[in-house]
This record gives sequence, structure tokens and C-alpha cells, in this order.
Amino acid sequence: MHGSKTLPWVILGAAAWIAGACTSPADSSGVGPEGPANPGSSDSSRLASTGASPASRANAASSAGAQPGASAASGPSPDTTPNPGSDSGATSNSSSSSGSDSGATSNPSAGLEGPADAQPPDATAGLPDGSEAGAPGVRIVGRTAPGTTAGSVRFSWPGVNIGARFVGTQVSMNLDDGANQNRFTVVVDSGQPTTLSTTPGQASLPLATGLTDGSHDLLIWRNTEASIGVTQFTGLSNFGPGGALLAPGGAPGKRMEVIGDSLSVGAGVEGNAACPGGIDAFTDNYLAYGSVAARTVGADVTTIAWSGIGVYRNYDGSTTNTMPMRYPYAIPNDDTAWDFSMYQPGVVVINLGTNDFGAGDPGTPYETAYVAFIKTVRAKYANAHFILIDMYGGNRLTRIEDVVAALKNGGESMVETLSVSSAQNNLGCNQHPNVAGQAAMGAVLAARLESLMGW
Repeated sequence: MHGSKTLPWVILGAAAWIAGACTSPADSSGVGPEGPANPGSSDSSRLASTGASPASRANAASSAGAQPGASAASGPSPDTTPNPGSDSGATSNSSSSSGSDSGATSNPSAGLEGPADAQPPDATAGLPDGSEAGAPGVRIVGRTAPGTTAGSVRFSWPGVNIGARFVGTQVSMNLDDGANQNRFTVVVDSGQPTTLSTTPGQASLPLATGLTDGSHDLLIWRNTEASIGVTQFTGLSNFGPGGALLAPGGAPGKRMEVIGDSLSVGAGVEGNAACPGGIDAFTDNYLAYGSVAARTVGADVTTIAWSGIGVYRNYDGSTTNTMPMRYPYAIPNDDTAWDFSMYQPGVVVINLGTNDFGAGDPGTPYETAYVAFIKTVRAKYANAHFILIDMYGGNRLTRIEDVVAALKNGGESMVETLSVSSAQNNLGCNQHPNVAGQAAMGAVLAARLESLMGW
């Protein structure tokens, strides 16, 4: 059957079961200045999202090791190619809220609740096409917070993703994105990824039409920066005659978290040096190295990243709203606290320093702040391995190695450095890595995850 029924959801990694009604727009925060990641590059301003959607997504996604997606409804897309670059301008309000973990189940009408990896209470008999038994719902990976209506969730970090299975010939996403014009990658049945953008006041975003009548797998991935604004998700609907939501697939049992700046967001990845309209029009977290690596090894990934941010100081030289200050929040726009018990990764990848070095070598204060931040994260994740990314070598690598040495001297044993300096490039917007650069970085990280974790 068709329509927007209230739907249960399952939250994973920071995920949840949800319902299907639309509600009022979430707040959005301002966008800070965006600058280059590499030394010697010139500063430029980050513009607010133009609502344009990257055009070269199909080719970009396949070159980045993305799962191909199929039959998704298309939206406007910019036509440039992405490029490796640097990070910049992190200035804006702090963010909000809590999310849930892999396999956590809750009734939409009851809000987000339930233990991580809990199973739905009853198996459903007679599901079509060999679908898994269980309550219909969706699986959300990423930090979320309860929405303003029963069963809805809000999110704004890049890379929050929604997985679902359904029977039908089409599907839409019910949401309230205000006037943010956030962009999402949509993948159906491991087909070609397609980019869609919301429009102001839109309550239902068509994701795919003209599908064969049967069961389908769906992935929806937020591409845009947290600073663009909060999205409220209320459900999936419009499956076509006889269509219905099914139980989602299970969690993979591998979890990672990426913490970083614009390089981890995937800022400017689909652009080039010209970058018409500003970097936000070409940002795509689905193509960022962390997302690429996670798909390569079959892991869930959450991304806590903000352009221009540093661990000691931001690209603009400020020492407020640095990553240690933003990290505790579920949604980096309204200071809602995140419940770290909801998602416990096996690996934490940290890529911070590009912006700290924006005005030159930050010296020992950078090392001190980095060590303190890792100790904070360690207090949240008792069993995680830490991989500290070096982007450019030279004194930046030396500083990171000093951080690792200090941590080891203090008794930390599960921390190491990984250099991607030979893989990254500066061909995207504002000297950020383009699709090829992010894909190469993702391949280096995936190889390390395979050797370190056996993934």
C-alpha cells in the first residue's frame, strides 16, 4: 500500500527507528569562512549553500569506490570535478543532540529508545522476496536527536545515513529541511549513486521512481556540512501500489568514527579550482576518504567534521568552537548533548591540523591540545584504536608523531600515525582533494584498517 504511514525505525551506530510525519524546519547555523588546506594557498570565503547539487556524481562515485546506485530521482547538479584541498574557516554555533546506536530499536510514537543491537520484538511471516523477518523500519547511522514530532529525528553532521528495504516501484523521504537545501546521495540496489537536493518548504523528497515491482535496498547519505542546517527526518512513504517498508538489514559489526575538518567532510570534492558559486555546492561526504574506506571494508562510519576547524586553533585563528568544543554534541547547531554509549567504534580516525597550521606552525600548544583531545575521546571509547592522519608531511607530520610519542609515554598503546601525503591532491575547490584524491586517501586508509583490524 502507498502513503505516508507512521513507520518504525532502527537506529545504528547512532541510528534509530522512526515514524513518517513531517514537522517544522530545524535551525540552521551560519557558514564560516573556508580556506585552503595546503600551506601557501590563498584564503577564500565559504559561501552559504546555493542549493546546487554536484553534477559529476555518477562518475565521481564509481571512481571513489562508492556503491553504485540506481533509478534515483535526479536533482540539479553542478558540473565540475573535485579536488584535494585544504581546510578552512570553522566559525559557527555549537551543535546539538543525541543519537542512537546500531540496531537500537524504538517505536516512532515513543521516540528514540532501546538498547544498542536490540532485536525487533516479533518476526514477520510471509515477507516477499526472502526479506528478513522483523518489524518494518529504517536503520540510521550517525548522530541524531529526537525531532519535534513523535518518532522523528534531527541530524546535521555530514555522513548521517539511512538504510532501508522496501517492496514497491518507488519511494520518497518525508522530511523538514526548512530552506537549507541540503543534498543527499541516494543509492538503490547498489546501483549508480544519484544526488538530490531539497527545496525550501519541501515535505516529501522523491528518491526513486520506475523501479521493478519487488523488494529493494535503499541508502540515503547526507553530503552537506553541518553548518548548512539541521534536517528533520520523519519517514519513508509513497512506495507505489501494494508497496511497503520492510525490516532493514543488520549492522555489519564493524564501526569506525572519523573526526576532522573540511578534508573529512569532503568539502569541494566535486569541484575544481574555479569552484563557481562557492565550495558548498561541490561538497559531498559520500565521496570523502572516510566514507570510501568504510564502504571498502564494509563498516559503519560516523563523521564528526566541520570545515575550518582545528584542535587548537581554527583556520581564522580563533580558539573558540574548536573540535574539542564541538565534539560532545549530537547536532552541531544547538548544543544538544550526545550519548556516547549509543555508538562505540572499533577505530577512531582523526585528521586535524590543517587549519591549526593555517597561520604557520602552531608549536607545542597544538601538540598539547591534540594529546588532551585524544584523552577525552579515549574516555568515551575504552577499546578503540586511534589512527592520526598526516596530510602533508614535513613539520606537520613531526608534530603528529610528537603527539603519538607523548600518548605512548603516558601509557596509550592503541595509537598510530597514517600518512596520506602521497595520495592526496589539491585539484578540487579551494585546493581540497577531488574525487580521485579522496578515493586514493580512502584506499590508503582501508588498507590500514584491513591490516590493523582484520577487516
